[in-house]
Order: sequence, then structure tokens, then C-alpha cells
Amino acid sequence: MSKNEARPDPRIGRTRGLLRQALMALATEKRFGSLSIQEVTRRAGLNRSTFYLHYSGLHELLEDCARELFGQMRESIYQCPARPDLPSPERYEPYVRRVFDHLQEHEAFYRAMLGKRGDSYFRALFQEMLTELIFEPMRDDAPGSPHGSQLELAKRFYSAGFAGIATWWLENGRPISAGEASRQITRDLLPDYLRLLDI
Repeated sequence: MSKNEARPDPRIGRTRGLLRQALMALATEKRFGSLSIQEVTRRAGLNRSTFYLHYSGLHELLEDCARELFGQMRESIYQCPARPDLPSPERYEPYVRRVFDHLQEHEAFYRAMLGKRGDSYFRALFQEMLTELIFEPMRDDAPGSPHGSQLELAKRFYSAGFAGIATWWLENGRPISAGEASRQITRDLLPDYLRLLDI
């Protein structure tokens, strides 16, 4: 690191972490739309002026929460060992399973934010990030697959469906296990998508 290159201030990371934790906890207790910055800062043990040093409002903090969570999910997905020896679509089941494991780990927050009483901005962000996190590893396996509008339509159709399944699974108290949900999606839903990608 050069002398002119500033080191990241660890206090910034700690402060943002406290605010993320506070928002995620409060979102499981009451509707996100009814939360106030004052409630979040009080829960975090910080003052309102500190909040505005980091975020312009609660939706910006919510997006930071989403990106932090999806960073964890991305790391988990990309740690899956490649299994080219398995037939398609079975080789992709571990990717799907990692998503369900992640949802289960943060179940209360995702149920609150994705459900009927949740937040439309978060739902849209969740679906957008799912498109990349779940389907990009598969897309990498198919360099000759469709591009442009055909691929975009397929990705959005399947990611919207996956988001709907995730919401149903959480709102209904996980009626089937994460493993069974992953198996059913991989066996029954992915084949059509993978055929489109010529995988």
C-alpha cells in the first residue's frame, strides 16, 4: 500500500455493521415501512447524525444489508466443488441447496422482508441478485448458449419463480426440508432452463 493510499477505517465497518444488525432485528419485529431512523439508531446504540454519515435513508441501509447477505451467499455458492462427473441438472443441486441453507440461517429476516408485509424494493433486489448468484454458475458452463433478450427473458422468468418458491417456503414454515426443496427444483424445474442454455 502506498503512503498516499488511505487505509480503511475499521470504525466505519463497525458502525455500519451495528446499523445493519439493528435494521435486520427490527424488521423481524415490525413492518419495514413503519420503521424510523431513530428506532434503528437507538437499537444500534448510535445517534441520528452518525446514521447520516453513512446512509441517506433506510432503503440505502436495507440495500447494504442485502449486499452483505448476498456476499455471504455468493461465497458459499462459489465454494461448491465443481462436479462435471455428474449429469446435468444434478450437478447444480448444491448451488440451489446453498441458497436454501442461507435462507434458513436468516429465516426471520427473509420471511419478514419477502412476505406480504415485506418491502417491494427488497423483493426486487432479492430477485435481481438471485439471477446472478444462482444462474451465473450455470451460464458459465454454456459459453455457446443464447444471448440478448432470449437469455434475459429466461433468467428473469426463472429467478422470479425461484423467488416465489423461496417466499412460499419461508411463509409456510419450511413445509419441506432445504434438501428436498433443492432436489425438487433441480429435478423438476431446472431441466427446461438448462435445455434453453444447451447445457
